[in-house]
Amino acid sequence: MQPDIAQRHSTVRFFPNGTRNCYTLQSLTPGGKYYVRAAFGYGNYDTLNRLPTFDLYLGVNYWTTVSIINGSTVYIFEIIAVSPANYLQVCLVNKGLGTPFISGLDLRSLQVNLYPDSTVTQSLVLLSFFRDTVDFGPNRYHFGTDYRHIRYPDDRYDRIWQRYEDVSTWTIIPDKINGIVKNSPNDTYGAPSAVMRSVSTPVNASRMDLWWSLDSSMNVDVNTKYFVVLYFAEVETLQQNEFRQFDVLLDNITLVNGFRPEQMLSTVLTGIVQGSGSHGISLVAALNSKPRLISAMEIYLMRPLNESATYSGDANAMMTIQTKFSVKRNWAGDPCSPIAFAWDGLNCSYTPTAPPRITALYLSSSGLNGEIDPSFGQLALLQHLDLSHNNLSGPIPDFLGQVQSLTFLDLSSNNLSGSIPTSLLQKSQDGSLTLSIR
Repeated sequence: MQPDIAQRHSTVRFFPNGTRNCYTLQSLTPGGKYYVRAAFGYGNYDTLNRLPTFDLYLGVNYWTTVSIINGSTVYIFEIIAVSPANYLQVCLVNKGLGTPFISGLDLRSLQVNLYPDSTVTQSLVLLSFFRDTVDFGPNRYHFGTDYRHIRYPDDRYDRIWQRYEDVSTWTIIPDKINGIVKNSPNDTYGAPSAVMRSVSTPVNASRMDLWWSLDSSMNVDVNTKYFVVLYFAEVETLQQNEFRQFDVLLDNITLVNGFRPEQMLSTVLTGIVQGSGSHGISLVAALNSKPRLISAMEIYLMRPLNESATYSGDANAMMTIQTKFSVKRNWAGDPCSPIAFAWDGLNCSYTPTAPPRITALYLSSSGLNGEIDPSFGQLALLQHLDLSHNNLSGPIPDFLGQVQSLTFLDLSSNNLSGSIPTSLLQKSQDGSLTLSIR
């Protein structure tokens, strides 16, 4: 394995406690597009030789299942997604099949126009399928003969392009044109010139066949859709009587007929296939054509985003509360979603047309210290707040009286001082708020 991949697996972080443990990647642009890469190298770090299986989530939506089949193999999973808020969360979920762990986590910002099939309703998960003579599973390939990974600084987004498997009947184009392969004006994938110049062509055959299937490290079914991205560029000077033309087939269905790569300019072809079996790409040369060629390929799983994250204002308020008071509960990831992982001590409202909102917060006897944080006042639809039997101090804040929906407030058995704000007294007196202070 090459040093740029191997060196980061000398240590791991593991999570023996809790069902869901998360990393929060902050200071992002809401609506921005990001490329996230997670790496896992077990290496029998715990000396138990128990190969774990656990789920990986991006935010509230399922990303993939991490199934460690070989303890000495590195598993890398990548996803392209739109961030719905100013943060993204990567969560490891314990399924009772071993302790979740992680070796590395990368975040890269993409131009928002790249990978247009990654949207607010769908993410693109790079296929993991291990091939012979290939280092690791992610299916992003260049077709050169150099075994090195092409990544940053050649690729400004630090995508890792590894060499496709060794095919004895393929060769390189010997007399490439010098210079940079440029991206076409309408290109929305941004492959670097170093990748586009890494070309393979068959020695004698009239066709090139590429294929993929599944491996046990990914969880897919018959409804799974694959998004295929193919990269082409003419990197050879053709004589006046020469041409290069071929058909591009996806699962034996014509994707493009009579395709001719443009000289030193990238062309990207995309297609979608469905099903959990084997799939194939074929490049079939026209009669008397120069042999077909290909520069690069990516294969993605299309993941619908079926879960809605908690309203960002509520989620940010709860993360502030968790950080300030170090609440010792299952408070990791999104507060309300998915429902199976919702935070203890919360009530959330769920509707089909709006994100979940926090309506009740029960933190009695939770060891809270210090003043009541303004974040409580940012839970705009909060109806029930119980902060009793803690060590809260300082004045009773007026901002609690500004939460219009609040109908129950228990601040008893704390060390609060000062008078009760007028806004709370008025609500208590008119019967719209049940208030306990002492």
